[in-house]
Amino acid sequence: MLEYTTLKKVHLFLYSKDVNNNYNFILYKNSEKEDLYSHIFNEITQSDNGSIYSISRFLTQNFGHIFTDEFITKLKKRKKPDTKNEYKNLKLYELWENDVYFFWLDKLSQNLIQYDEIKEEVFYFLEIPFISMYDLNSLMQKKKEEQRFIYINEINYNNFKYTKETNDVLFNLIPITKMKEHIINTIKAKEEKNNIIYIILSLKTPGKDQNGFFHFPALFQSLYRKNNEEWKYINVSTDGLPSDELLNKTKAILIPGSNLSVYSDYDFLRKTEVFLKKLIDDILFNNKYPNLKILGICFGMQIIVSALGGKIGKMTTPPRGTPEQIEIIDEKFYEFDFYKNAGIEKKKILKINEAHGDEITEYPDDKYKVKLFGSSKSCKNEIMVDEKEKIFLIQGHPEYHPQFNSNRVAKFFIQMRLKKEPTKEDIEKFIYNYNNNEDAKNVNTEEYRKMCCYFMKH
Repeated sequence: MLEYTTLKKVHLFLYSKDVNNNYNFILYKNSEKEDLYSHIFNEITQSDNGSIYSISRFLTQNFGHIFTDEFITKLKKRKKPDTKNEYKNLKLYELWENDVYFFWLDKLSQNLIQYDEIKEEVFYFLEIPFISMYDLNSLMQKKKEEQRFIYINEINYNNFKYTKETNDVLFNLIPITKMKEHIINTIKAKEEKNNIIYIILSLKTPGKDQNGFFHFPALFQSLYRKNNEEWKYINVSTDGLPSDELLNKTKAILIPGSNLSVYSDYDFLRKTEVFLKKLIDDILFNNKYPNLKILGICFGMQIIVSALGGKIGKMTTPPRGTPEQIEIIDEKFYEFDFYKNAGIEKKKILKINEAHGDEITEYPDDKYKVKLFGSSKSCKNEIMVDEKEKIFLIQGHPEYHPQFNSNRVAKFFIQMRLKKEPTKEDIEKFIYNYNNNEDAKNVNTEEYRKMCCYFMKH
């Protein structure tokens, strides 16, 4: 059975193929005076929230523009791209407004080749155009930048000395010959269309992601994607709805939060409700798409309920932006396969991060047998599941750790509550208070993530 793993470390190998089709992997050292080279890797903190965020932060803070598409294009044309790194000391909340950080979030969310056979670690492989290391290092030297870079391959890798972490990787965890073999096999599987497909079905207005909140490919691929899985991101407002051909190949659809309300006046929302009703009717009653499941989070929960005949309205209590205690009100919840397979002990209270201003006011048509299993003081309808375990609905946000959330929403909340442009001191005070509030402690993020994983994948 596929297991959910809480990742603690992420590795990235940028690689290029030369004219002889050799696979060359980039390593670096922080100073010309150093003897030891390292690959790119980073610890995954709760503030990072996931592997793609963690390694994007590392690349932004350590390399600045180096290895971005624009940088590589200029370097190959000998136009002397900018090597100065102005982002070394950026704090997490400042990254949300940094274009280089968003470049890497986008780049690393494109279903990269990954190796995930080592517990609690994930390795990503990203191909970039072949560049001259001599030109790159000469440019770094002229600009008085300390870092130096090399290519290693299966011919020359014994010629260099490595840090302990990189030595362990290259000679124990995943040697260069194994890297090359894994990349080739993964590309072949993708070309043969043998990958398992998951859909992130987003319903937000077009435009740049606000504070990373809607960068769903980075969020959900960081948490759930395994090698030989393809996670397709579809924003209905610009991309339309999934085709029947795609649905037949899909294992699960995840509908996340949105900057909209279900009752907002947008034609694509009404079309989506019609689509979801037909899809769920086909799954539950017509034996079509027998392997397809639907996970709804926050707005996703609400639009599914609306599609099935329920109603959504404004909350009667103040909107939540902090964790909430969810009480399991029906013991049958613990009997669902996704709960038992996740290996979670029975808990009467499951705390989750929340950020919503709407709630379910009327339930779906009885024929769907979507029942309520979790409630909170601020919102009665927190967790719902259908009896066949084809639909799993959560009002809270298992994809966010509170520490991640505090950095992500600090500026927005201050603007909304204080009606002013926040200072650096305002933001840091908000983050400190948020993270040290009792509400933000002992949140059952990992338990919810496990449930979602086992629901979608089994």
